[in-house]
Amino acid sequence: MFVYSALVDIGVSEKHNDDRATVNGRMLDSGEICGSTEEGYLLAAVCDGAGGVRQGGRAAHISAELISQENRSGLTAGELRAAIEDINRRILEISDKEDAKGELMTTVAGVYISGEDFMVFNAGDSRVYRLRGQYLRQLSKDHSYVQDLVDIGKITPEEAQMHPNKNIINKFIGINDTVSPRIKEYTEDVLIGDIYMICSDGISDVLDKETIAGILVPHSRDAELSDACRALRDAAVSAGNLDNMTVILIRKEGEE
Repeated sequence: MFVYSALVDIGVSEKHNDDRATVNGRMLDSGEICGSTEEGYLLAAVCDGAGGVRQGGRAAHISAELISQENRSGLTAGELRAAIEDINRRILEISDKEDAKGELMTTVAGVYISGEDFMVFNAGDSRVYRLRGQYLRQLSKDHSYVQDLVDIGKITPEEAQMHPNKNIINKFIGINDTVSPRIKEYTEDVLIGDIYMICSDGISDVLDKETIAGILVPHSRDAELSDACRALRDAAVSAGNLDNMTVILIRKEGEE
């Protein structure tokens, strides 16, 4: 069984919320949802509409809504990739029809868990992490200028966190004919107590892995995940975040 909680918050200074979330077939535009599933599979994603364009929130909403329709047993990496490419085509069609090229763009990041296996997908800088025990691991890889610098050894991951150009993103849904999302399949077991975290950059831009782990570790067993979502939101605000904030937490339940 999996339990989950999701939170979407406009932030302390934004006038528009461009973040969306979907988990277990449920959509979230703002506020919080919690739930559980015994189906043995779960699809969850965060979409962060580009804030510098007019209709980023609309692109995020369309993307999250269509991703939610893929929540089913037996979803393959190929099917997920095709679904994301189809979402991209639909958004481009809307942009062309409304003469709004470059105005509907969004990131996406998510996880699909089925049985003991899972896959992680993303386009842009929204992220997926996993807490196992006391160790937090980033499972997604940003499509960004600073990540490219890390890849070629110009800067360290720690320097990337503080880099002045860390918000330059080089991949979105809704800008090019193809998205080519990063999808990674894992065959390692999903363990009881594992927490999967998906978030927008309103969380990850201001909270490092140690801070996130410190909030999540007490919630790796019976504590309410909604409390952890709120604690992450509050920590991000305290750290100076002014952006929209979205976080999804998913925990594997059972007897060890």
